Amino acid sequence: MDKKIAIIDLGSNSIRMLLMKVYADGSYKMLDQVKDMVRLSEGMGEERTLKPMPIKRTMNTLKLFRKLIQVHRTDYVIPVATAAVRGAKNQKQFLEKVEAETGFQFRVISGEEEAYYGYMGVINTLPVERGITIDIGGASTEIGWIEKNQLKEAVSLDFGAVTLTEKYIGRETISPEKVAKVEACITKELEKLEWLKALKHYPVIGLGGTIRTLAKMDKHKIGYPLESLHNYQMTFDEVEEAYSKVTRGTVPEIKKLPGINKDRADIIAAGLAPVHALMKRMKTEKLVISGNGLREGVFFEQYLKEIDYPKPVLEDVLFHSADNIIKNFGMNEKHCHRVKKLALALFDQTSELHGMGENERKLLAVAALLHDLGMCIDYYNHHKHGFYLALNVRINGLRNRERVMVAYLVGSHRESNLKEDWKQFDMLIKEADMEKVEKMSIFLKIAEKLDRSEYGSVEDLVCYITEEDVQVMVKSENAPELEVTSAMTFSKEFKKMYHRKLFIV
Repeated sequence: MDKKIAIIDLGSNSIRMLLMKVYADGSYKMLDQVKDMVRLSEGMGEERTLKPMPIKRTMNTLKLFRKLIQVHRTDYVIPVATAAVRGAKNQKQFLEKVEAETGFQFRVISGEEEAYYGYMGVINTLPVERGITIDIGGASTEIGWIEKNQLKEAVSLDFGAVTLTEKYIGRETISPEKVAKVEACITKELEKLEWLKALKHYPVIGLGGTIRTLAKMDKHKIGYPLESLHNYQMTFDEVEEAYSKVTRGTVPEIKKLPGINKDRADIIAAGLAPVHALMKRMKTEKLVISGNGLREGVFFEQYLKEIDYPKPVLEDVLFHSADNIIKNFGMNEKHCHRVKKLALALFDQTSELHGMGENERKLLAVAALLHDLGMCIDYYNHHKHGFYLALNVRINGLRNRERVMVAYLVGSHRESNLKEDWKQFDMLIKEADMEKVEKMSIFLKIAEKLDRSEYGSVEDLVCYITEEDVQVMVKSENAPELEVTSAMTFSKEFKKMYHRKLFIV
């Protein structure tokens, strides 16, 4: 039975809601997401009391969320509150007011739980084996240590973008002296984390809107060709360059910087200080931006229970994501997996000809699974539709360079080669990458034709390579004339690519 789930994250700076649908076949899909910057922690100060105006803003937004939930006929809601509510002395009165006026019963999660849900959002959507996660909120910062896909340590620090701004920087002119005080405060807290000392050079994985601002600034600066920020990566020098721009001048000047959200401009300097200080202390050269965090983590915890998944996290992020896309777009699952099997058999058994490795094999496998992605739009030119969809649909587990290569493979799986100029993406892929795509595409084309009837006539294949030709022996219970004849249309292309005649028998 299909279920609609709403996850509400009541943070110190913003409220966000994620609307997801889990289908009876075990797939899931985002239906909507919405956010509002309510600054709930604004003015809490030393007395740690939620103030009337931030409460009023919050209540107005929650009432809007309730209407959206009703419109979507959501089956159930999971509302969680973080640092501002967690630390408020008037927490009980506030939560009672929220429940009385909206019906939402918020669960106030601990700092460690907040770090855990951030980890769940990352580990189920990024290919991460080890790293340090950092999630900078309005009133707290969560740091976690991932080792061998497991969360080894997690801590919540009692500062965030809003509280650091109010305590050290203010909302007028930002000076180096003020920023130095912020970094000194953060570094002092980081030094207390004994387990962090042994993790030098680990990649840092940044969560939350504040850190995504770094990626937006960098994208504007270099003219990045894709929209996706998930798995966007930056060096320390690139982080430092963006950081230097937001840590001097006035708020109106910062608002004018490309990539800066105007609602976040007054807190961005203090908001980015924790990630800058952490990278500096860790001597790390890589920041990985995660588009997913707490809300997605809460969702995945619930989703894995809904589908009775045997493990607490997904075993293979990439191929689970690809299978989810197949179901979302109504593709023929058996056909997609047969094409993948046959394409990889050709790839594996001709390795002496193409010389490619495991990474290219992975990209071919994903492209084979998604080759019919464009069929959801129209049969005619579905390879072209598939190209654009593969560029824009969320394929978890791929870097953007890999996504572009997969998109070109999907777009090249038919007789007519894709005419899109790869140089529009030359910031991400080079000529050598496109040569690999051409070499792999021939395997995908042949594999698709060997399942031309989508009936599974060809069960498997074996390749024999000589100095002059490649003989592909297909295993079939039926007479697969249609499949063999269709696949042989690529014999000239195969010979041009690999300098050997192709025979399929």
